[in-house]
Amino acid sequence: MSHNNPLAHKQKGVALLTVLLVVAMATVLAVAMVKAQQALLQRSSSVFSQDQAYLYTLGAESFAKTILQEDKEKDQTKNAPQDSLNETWAKKTPPFPVDGGMVQAQIEDLQGRFNLNNLVQEDGLINLTALSMFQRLLAALDISPALVSPVIDWIDTDNFPNDSDGAEEDWYLRLKPAYRSANRPFVSVSELSLLRGFTPEIVTKLSPYVATLPLLTTVNVNTASAVVLAAMSDNMTIVMGKDMAEKRPQSGYGSVEVFLEQPVFASLESNAKQNVMKLLGVRSQFFSVSAEAEIDNRRRVLTSVIARDDTTTLKTISRDWSQQWQTTATNNTSPIKANL
Repeated sequence: MSHNNPLAHKQKGVALLTVLLVVAMATVLAVAMVKAQQALLQRSSSVFSQDQAYLYTLGAESFAKTILQEDKEKDQTKNAPQDSLNETWAKKTPPFPVDGGMVQAQIEDLQGRFNLNNLVQEDGLINLTALSMFQRLLAALDISPALVSPVIDWIDTDNFPNDSDGAEEDWYLRLKPAYRSANRPFVSVSELSLLRGFTPEIVTKLSPYVATLPLLTTVNVNTASAVVLAAMSDNMTIVMGKDMAEKRPQSGYGSVEVFLEQPVFASLESNAKQNVMKLLGVRSQFFSVSAEAEIDNRRRVLTSVIARDDTTTLKTISRDWSQQWQTTATNNTSPIKANL
């Protein structure tokens, strides 16, 4: 005769629940461990891709310097060397495939732009010829020429505004947050966003046509854009600048004198022409290299400024990594075309 034992049944039920709970906990822990391992692998892969991209962009910069060095050596064999858009460094080539992605780069002549630091001479005085050219550049872009004043005040060493449109330290210290004027040459075009009157729209519009080079430099007439060319004379327009750029000799002008023989400059008086000549040239010393590496649908961009002269080896004087990792699916910037 069998007897039902309620206590025994209860103990069996508790044991079953305990087993199920242990199995459930083990399953949760196993899933958590797998996810943690996957996350660790993804992070490791991301770090590895980042390191790869870093090295690839540095490699692209190094290769660009090699191209510029070879161009320099070729120039040394010429009687009248010049830098133009017909040279090897300016040639466009497709992106180069690498493991997991591609690398590409672009070399640009920074002396095809207006150097903001030309506005103030080494003796601290304003370069009036450069001032006039910059005012014409601003006007060509539908930007108020009065904005030249805060640019000059940012560079000069005094704390006296250039005029009523200028801004020195006392003006910036009233802002929130407050900051001081630099009172030194520009280091980066991005500094313009700190200046009085320079809205983000103005900075975006102006940036492609200006540079911040560490020396007083000339504008290379063989590489300058139509907008920069149009700023060289009061009677020039952007349409005329485009026409001048299109009719520019394929190998560039051999000298500034030949460039100024064009009819558009015929009305310039002798003194004015001599002053303009001081701002112009046919050779370049400073170049920008924009290198981009895309690895596993992510990209990293390096922008370097390269200095080149006739006596020393090429030097990288600045590197900008401000454009950090982005997935290509969400990146709206145009791809950089290779000039290497």
